[in-house]
Amino acid sequence: MNSIKNKMKSKILSYYSTIALIIALLCSSSLFAAVTPKRNSKVLTLPTSTEINGLGTLSLEKSKDKYSANSMLILKKAKNISIIVDNYEGLDPYELAKLDMDKDGVTEIVATLRYPESDNVIPYVYIIKKDGLEKIFPNEGTESQFMSCKEVFMTYRHEYPVLCLKYLVNYHDYAPPELFRLEMYGLKDGKLEVCSVGYNIGTHYNLLMNMGAESLHKGQTLEAANYYNEALASSTGEMNQKAFCEALFYNAEALKYSGKYAEAIKLFEKIVLEHTDSNFTELAQKELEFLVANSKDSNNTKLLEQYFNIQFEILNDHTDEAMKHLDTLISNNPNCNFMDFLLFTKAELFVSENQIDEAMSVFTDIKVKYPNSNLIEIVEEMLENLESKPEDIEGL
Repeated sequence: MNSIKNKMKSKILSYYSTIALIIALLCSSSLFAAVTPKRNSKVLTLPTSTEINGLGTLSLEKSKDKYSANSMLILKKAKNISIIVDNYEGLDPYELAKLDMDKDGVTEIVATLRYPESDNVIPYVYIIKKDGLEKIFPNEGTESQFMSCKEVFMTYRHEYPVLCLKYLVNYHDYAPPELFRLEMYGLKDGKLEVCSVGYNIGTHYNLLMNMGAESLHKGQTLEAANYYNEALASSTGEMNQKAFCEALFYNAEALKYSGKYAEAIKLFEKIVLEHTDSNFTELAQKELEFLVANSKDSNNTKLLEQYFNIQFEILNDHTDEAMKHLDTLISNNPNCNFMDFLLFTKAELFVSENQIDEAMSVFTDIKVKYPNSNLIEIVEEMLENLESKPEDIEGL
């Protein structure tokens, strides 16, 4: 890789944070089977403009500036007065829809935009007020890429209109078939809230593996292990060695994060001994060494549980909480057998926040105090990279 940042990411994945391989991701919801609802023709779908009684004409348009990649939602009033309601950076107009989601007589507007270089779309929802429109979705502070989905449509649930977002769940890529998550949003007290979530779950191993990854990402580790085990044991479809080892590895990961260390060790051993040419062999070997060294002592197992909880916080971008809990774990357990890993995690958090001096201090501490650590190679390389080109580190 060309950049220092990408080199560091690659090394961290290989040596420490195998949990980061689980998901690139982002998405959380409740689990239950659901069938994709049929679209309801009673909901009025419009091209890119519509008349709003008492306000004017609402139009979803591409910016006329040839140098701009933006789109705009414009309210056109009498006397050639135009008001820009919203701007959408890097998105193309797709469609407008209007409906009364809570049947209170006030119309809601759904503006759907499309990403130019993909088929993904993103909805923006507005409530019509006397003096204009108020955006209620996505919420302020929500990154738009997390709301990007494959399809947006409206239907009815319990006789009320709902907004449906269809997401591709693609942590493991052995499709077809593909796994989709369908989220339904209803309007309550002026806010859009999730009212139903479902998956097109089936027996094919790609569906089961992705359900396992989805569960693991949400911290439902035992449920994740069950999905991976089902993919390995009773799935349909011809499972090649790559997919088999991948499912085996993440089954072991799910068991590890569930505190079932002995079962996880057996699966990591299986990969190391029986699948020596797999991409997961080296990772499994490192996981195996770590667990064998640290899971036998009952005192260590309590510390491991806290350590893995911190990793989940990092995975879900709760870095402030992770750093706080990590500092407490380090200060309360100065003789921890895997203190080098705890310190490495702290240094990694510093790097992710561009606190380079702090990160270098912790890496140096590891090098001095733990010269025989399994992490020493990556520690030395990261110190070299940080010293040579710290400006290339933008956070992991």
